[in-house]
Amino acid sequence: MLSVIFVILTLALVMFLVFKKVNIVIASIIASIVLAVLDRQDIITAMTETFMTGTANYVKNFFLLFFVSALFGKIMESTGAAAAIARGLANLLGEKFAILGVLIAGMVLCYGGISALVIAFTMYPLTLAVFKRANLPRRLIPGAIAAGCFTFAAAALPGTPQTINVTPIPYLGTTVIAGASIGIICGVIGIALIFVYMYWETARAKTAGDGFAADAATLEALSRADEAGAGINPLLALVPILVVIILLVGLKVNVLVSMLTGSAICILLFYKNVKNISGLLADSVQSAMSAAITTGCIVGYGSVVSSSTGYATLSAALLSLDAPPLISYGLTTTILAGAAGSGTGGLAIALENLAPQYLEMGISAELLHRIGCMCAIGLDSLPHCGAVVVLLTLAGMTHKDSYKQIFVTTVLITCFVAAIGIALATVMY
Repeated sequence: MLSVIFVILTLALVMFLVFKKVNIVIASIIASIVLAVLDRQDIITAMTETFMTGTANYVKNFFLLFFVSALFGKIMESTGAAAAIARGLANLLGEKFAILGVLIAGMVLCYGGISALVIAFTMYPLTLAVFKRANLPRRLIPGAIAAGCFTFAAAALPGTPQTINVTPIPYLGTTVIAGASIGIICGVIGIALIFVYMYWETARAKTAGDGFAADAATLEALSRADEAGAGINPLLALVPILVVIILLVGLKVNVLVSMLTGSAICILLFYKNVKNISGLLADSVQSAMSAAITTGCIVGYGSVVSSSTGYATLSAALLSLDAPPLISYGLTTTILAGAAGSGTGGLAIALENLAPQYLEMGISAELLHRIGCMCAIGLDSLPHCGAVVVLLTLAGMTHKDSYKQIFVTTVLITCFVAAIGIALATVMY
C-alpha cells in the first residue's frame, strides 16, 4: 500500500510544481528521481535507462508529427488564412450569435489540425473585434477560445490530424477515424452543450449590463485585427484544411504527407503573403522540439512509474475493479492528463502502460482510441495547465476573471461527455 502512496505523491508533486510554474521537463525529472528513491530503484538506472528510454521513444515516434503540425499552423497563421476563416464565420453569424461564430471558428481551425496555441494567438485579436462589435465583456474571451480549440474538435470528432487523435495510432494500430460513431455522437452532444452554456453566459452578461471595455493593450490588439486576414476569401482559406482532411480520411494518406501537402497548398494559394520561409521553418522546429521533449519527459516519468512496485499494485487493482474496464481506463487517462497538465502526455502514458492489458481482455482498439482521446481532454485544463495560463495571459485576464468558463467547457462538459461515451461504448460493444 505504501508503494501506491509513493506513486500518488509524485503525481501530486508534478501537479504542484507545474502549478508553481516550474518547467514541466524539470518537474518530470524531479518526480522521477523522488519516485526512484522512495521505491528503492537504482537512481542511475531509473534515469538513464527507464526515464530516457520512455522519453526517447516518444520523441522518435512523434517529433515529425509535431513539426509538420507546427509548420501547417504557422503557415495558416502567417498568410492570414486562419484569420480569414475566423473573420468569415464571425461575420456570417452576426452580433446576436457572435459568441457562436468564435466557437465555430476555433473548432474549424482545431479540426483542421492547427495547434491550440496557434489558434489562440490567431483568434484573440479577431475575437476582441467581434466582442467589441457585440458589446460583450472581455472576461468571456478565454472561455470562448478554449471551448473551441481545447475540446471536442480535437479529441471526439474522427478524422482530425490533431496530435491527440494521432497519439494512439502507434500503440493501437488504429487510424484517425477510429471509433467514429461514438466520437460523432459525443462530439455533437458536447458541442451543443458548449454552445448552450456560452450563449447563456453572454445573455446573462447583457442582462447585467456587463459590456466591452478596452485598455491600451486591447486597443493595440484591435488595430491588428483590422489587418489579419484582410482581403482573403474565407472559403478559399478553407481549402488547405479541406485538402488535409480529404487526404487523411478519404484517401488514407499518411498524416505527415497530408499535413505537408496542406502547407504547400496554403503557400501556393497565398504566396503573396508568404514572408521569411526560413523563419517559419525555424519557428516550427523550435515549437516541435519544445512540444516533443516536454511531452516526452512526461512519458519518461510514466515509464519510471510503470517500473515501480506501486504501479503493479495499482494496475492489478484497476483491472480487478467490479466495473466495465473502460471506466478504469478512462479514469486513469484523465487523472494522468490532469497531473501532467497535458492531454497528450496523459494519454501516451495510459496507452503505453495499459493498452496491452486491455487489448488482451478483448476490448476493441478503436474504442480504446476514441475513449482515451475523449478522457484525455477532461482534466488536462486544470488551473496549472500551461495552455490555460498562456491563454489567460494573452487575454490580460486572471484565473479569477475568466477561469470559470474555461472550467465549465473544458473540464465539466468534457468529463460529462466522456462518461456518456463510456456508457455508449459499454452498451454498443
